[in-house]
Amino acid sequence: MILKKTAGITLSITVAVIVLSVMFWLLGEKEAVFEKNDSFWAKEMMPANAALNKNIDVDVAIIGGGYTGLSSAYHLMKYNPGLHVVVLEAKQVGSGASGRHGGMVLPQPPTESFEIAFDDNLHKKTYELTTRNMKSMKSMCEESGVECDLKLNGFVHTIIDEEDIPYYKEYVKDANDMGIPLEFWNADQTEDKLGTDRYSASVFDPNGGSVHAVKLINALKIVAEKAGAVIYENSQVNDISEGETIVLKVGDDNHEVKARDIVLATNAFTSKLGYFTYSMIPVHAQTAVTEPLTEEQLANIGWDSRLPFYDSKNYLFHMVLRDDNRIVIGGGDADYYFRGDLKYKGDIQKIHELTLNELVTVYPGLKGIRLEYIWDGLLGMTSDEIPKVGVTGKHKNIYYGLAYNGQGVNMSYMFGDVIASVYSGKTHGWEDTPYYGTHSGIQGFIPPEPYRWIGSKTLMEYYKRQDRQIDR
Repeated sequence: MILKKTAGITLSITVAVIVLSVMFWLLGEKEAVFEKNDSFWAKEMMPANAALNKNIDVDVAIIGGGYTGLSSAYHLMKYNPGLHVVVLEAKQVGSGASGRHGGMVLPQPPTESFEIAFDDNLHKKTYELTTRNMKSMKSMCEESGVECDLKLNGFVHTIIDEEDIPYYKEYVKDANDMGIPLEFWNADQTEDKLGTDRYSASVFDPNGGSVHAVKLINALKIVAEKAGAVIYENSQVNDISEGETIVLKVGDDNHEVKARDIVLATNAFTSKLGYFTYSMIPVHAQTAVTEPLTEEQLANIGWDSRLPFYDSKNYLFHMVLRDDNRIVIGGGDADYYFRGDLKYKGDIQKIHELTLNELVTVYPGLKGIRLEYIWDGLLGMTSDEIPKVGVTGKHKNIYYGLAYNGQGVNMSYMFGDVIASVYSGKTHGWEDTPYYGTHSGIQGFIPPEPYRWIGSKTLMEYYKRQDRQIDR
């Protein structure tokens, strides 16, 4: 009798779970929300272009006006003069992650960052392609006439836990054998360069650096338009009808844009259009900027190299010392909201305290400093940490570049070149790696709600506990 009752309860629970799961699946994601860019960088935004106000026919319609979208437009026009290319941005170019990040420019995709994910040849190739891309970015900034504050003097990956030192020493040796010019720095060398004794060691990479987020957007907007691309802002894409000719519904009046090909350059917003729903999620992360440091404060911290750096925790902190003597600091926390909600609902004051505490822990001489700006941004994250670039659709006319897993400044600009190269029949090099076209398959699968939210929260809490152990 007891067994029958238990079995009945178990069956009821199972049915309830199935019903709830189906209900959440049918409920779908939260609608797209485009919050204003209130970052430190945003004050440099150029005036917005006019919104689309008519029906148009084009060769390529690019959805999204961040680094990927603008780089795609620029490179498509560069390789195909006379092509009719439009960029459709829901708000203002640079309103998404491209205009909100922490300012670091890094080589490698996340999977190959200080780790040989597959083999030596691929590791070396991805390093060479991404460092080549930085030089291309620098040339583009010079072409635009915009001073992007782009500095490519290198960066430092700092190591907190002494137990990690043997791994990094071995990795640097292997990288050097491949011709990758990394340097391992012990605690004294790290302190000498960065002015802090917070870290047990570090790795210096001479290829990388920092940039002003929105000035880079401005440069891309200028060169893309100069090359012949047309950019419409405040022109949200509401619907996509696939076919040999793709039809987009745009803006409040649902103007039609007919295009032979489209580019999804929508990163964390992509699933709201019905694409990559089970392979990426939008994650909220925050960044802050201090008031300008005084000469006395600069002398106290001893960050004489001014090299940008980030640490070795799961929820890593990253820091950039700008020419105006402000410190940009971000990281330390991230969150996924139920049903992929894009609206920030976190406690910004809590993040403010967390960020300020880390800054003063690294540099005690900055006690009493004030954060002038703190803001939220959205990252496109995947379970396999692989950024996505390729072409999909029944008619192979939907190109995409997205999901940069928090390491997107360099990768997104490069993916614009990859997309344009593949479209134009040119060889870039990235299309010959396992990282091209990896948008399908169980490896990158993310389950629907409520399992997505439960899994994300569980994993994030696990990472936070690991980080707390490192900090002790």
